Amino acid sequence: MTVSDLSPDALAQLEAKLVADLDMVRKVRALLEEHRPSFTSPSPAPTPPVLPQTTVTAPAPAPVLPAAPSRSWEEIAIECLAALADEPFAPKDLAQAIYKVVRTYPEGSTIKTFINRMIRKGHVVIVEARTGRNGSLYRSTFPRPSAETPPAATENAPSPGLPPSA
Repeated sequence: MTVSDLSPDALAQLEAKLVADLDMVRKVRALLEEHRPSFTSPSPAPTPPVLPQTTVTAPAPAPVLPAAPSRSWEEIAIECLAALADEPFAPKDLAQAIYKVVRTYPEGSTIKTFINRMIRKGHVVIVEARTGRNGSLYRSTFPRPSAETPPAATENAPSPGLPPSA
């Protein structure tokens, strides 16, 4: 836009386009939040900028619906850890068990951090200390879940917001 393009009508059209773009960004953000993996912590939503009031009537922005509450990553990881009770497991085995529930692998060193925290709490013990890519073997001290209430009953059921698996 050049200086010669500056007129009240041109500015009103530009503002209407920007408001429409902002509305589209809000819709995309709502979709992203709805389909975000449940084991990551959601980032705080930035506050939308305050637009100056004008005489141009733009369509009202669609309300942003919050994502359905789901279980935290910690709860899912503890359930998977309980499912691995009384048998040695490597960190990749725990990551695989979490993948079966959430359908995405944990990010980075999340598994190692979680295992170290569970060791400090006494819920995991080291069975065999090994160096290298596969890492040490661990064992969960959680009691094995009973057959009546399988811990991974939700393993085969789709989690909220994810399409059912084929």
